[in-house]
Amino acid sequence: MTASNHFMGKSTHRVDAKGRVSLPVEFRRVLDKVGSANVVILPTLQHKQAHMGLSEAGYDKVVDQVDAMKLDPEALMALRFRVIAGAHHIPIDDAGRIVLSRELREQIGIDGDARFMGLGSTFQIWEPGRCDAYIAAHSENVGELVGRIDFGRLHG
Repeated sequence: MTASNHFMGKSTHRVDAKGRVSLPVEFRRVLDKVGSANVVILPTLQHKQAHMGLSEAGYDKVVDQVDAMKLDPEALMALRFRVIAGAHHIPIDDAGRIVLSRELREQIGIDGDARFMGLGSTFQIWEPGRCDAYIAAHSENVGELVGRIDFGRLHG
């Protein structure tokens, strides 16, 4: 089976007392395919309810984009604090687990389970209840938006 280049699907995994949690196998396949033995976790940029995960190469591209931005110095520093200083380089162990530090678990609000949401080039890690509430609050226009996707010519 060939792995996709995209993080897809959602799954909920138990976080143990030490912060260890299994990374979804489909996500590990994507990371293997792009040659990333580790994951980079940083606060989401759109809101503060979850954290974003991406490959090392993907993270390097994000940092390159930040470095190329023509912003006033204070805005650029604020963005660097969020994207660079707020990032965590996390190895994946032989069992396919990552360790979410106490700080990360507190920031995300995780106190037992973690919800992994595949979003294409990135994924997000949520506290499951917060994730469900966010989806419910933001799903009103999804039907209209899906109508903009042309599913008829995907292979040719």
